[in-house]
Amino acid sequence: MIKPDKVTFKIAFYIFLIIVGILILILTIAGTKNADEGLISVCITVWFLFTAFCIYKIARAKNRRRSCHKGDYSIYELDEMDGIDFEHFTCDILIANGFERAESTKASWDFGIDVLATKDNVTYAIQCKRYSSLVGIEAVQQAYAGRAYYECHVAVVFTNQYFTRSARKLADKIGVVLWDRNMLYNLL
Repeated sequence: MIKPDKVTFKIAFYIFLIIVGILILILTIAGTKNADEGLISVCITVWFLFTAFCIYKIARAKNRRRSCHKGDYSIYELDEMDGIDFEHFTCDILIANGFERAESTKASWDFGIDVLATKDNVTYAIQCKRYSSLVGIEAVQQAYAGRAYYECHVAVVFTNQYFTRSARKLADKIGVVLWDRNMLYNLL
């Protein structure tokens, strides 16, 4: 199943660290009434550096939440993306088309699924293929197996190209949904 939003968790975590840093700074300064000003200056400097680091990490996490709107991309721009960018784009375009959630899985050991998505309480296990040629039967097999692993309702193979005849035949037989270049164009 889909995990809680990782970006929100990261932002909350770094805000928590900033608050803990403030508390440690206050306790350190309050506990050192007779300490020299050098120790207090070091504590304040360390706290500012730590806070700056946390703010930087929060900004990076927020930037990972890309927003995508219909009409932002042409289909030809997608042909130039690498696979990872295409996976992130898939999340963004699904959200722009009414999905409540769309989240990339981790890059390795993803059990054939690149994106987990939800729309109208239906969960989707999506295998993304940014190819320059036809997508074959292996992608259909990966999506089918990954759907079972992630316990999703629907297995999907999503590509910027088209599918081989054998891929279409197997997908039809085992119930894997194929979203090809035409579907991608409609989502744009």
